[in-house]
Amino acid sequence: MKELLYTILELEEWNRDTTCRFCSAFNNRAVCQIRTRSQVTDKIIGNAEACENCKEKFENGELPKCSNCGRLQTKSNIDIQSGKYVCRCIRRKENLEEKELPILPHERRPNAFYERQINGLQEEKEQLAEEIDTHLEALGVSEKWSEEKIKKIKELEVEIEKLKKQTPQELVDKLNAKEKEIAELKAQLEQLKEQQTAKIETPPKNGSIKNFFKFGLNSK
Repeated sequence: MKELLYTILELEEWNRDTTCRFCSAFNNRAVCQIRTRSQVTDKIIGNAEACENCKEKFENGELPKCSNCGRLQTKSNIDIQSGKYVCRCIRRKENLEEKELPILPHERRPNAFYERQINGLQEEKEQLAEEIDTHLEALGVSEKWSEEKIKKIKELEVEIEKLKKQTPQELVDKLNAKEKEIAELKAQLEQLKEQQTAKIETPPKNGSIKNFFKFGLNSK
């Protein structure tokens, strides 16, 4: 199976009223599109619309993929006679053993570059959120502070969604801003780790951390 890049994007203007191409229901309205590219050649090998339910399934790794090429299985892959999924790689008799030649730097497609950036930021945000939750739980931080951090993570999620429908130059500006915010989150995470270490080494006498730690983290 070749290395593929899957990206959730906003629906394009011309297909805003389309229906989901993944689930069995034929009238479920699509809310996004899932694009599949070759990570070596940047070539698009799949681009299908998904409803809210199928979007969640994709994010949870529950949408079925072709075991040969890695494409997501859509309703158009169903063979009418047998009722089974028959991927395009089989219909077109694609040579999956053929080695793909990497594209040269000047041949790289701008959209593919930004899709990689979006995915990278999404993964980093999820990792940070998980680490922050872990350290917050260990520290027993106040509920209010925890809610503020969760709110910040959700704001990042909204910004990432906006990135998916920006022009290339706007994307550059937005990505720079998001990288700065993620750097700040990392700094906060380091402070949490230091405070957690301090808690382990010098536990408070009254068994409570309420007055033991002073959180000086700024939340926007």
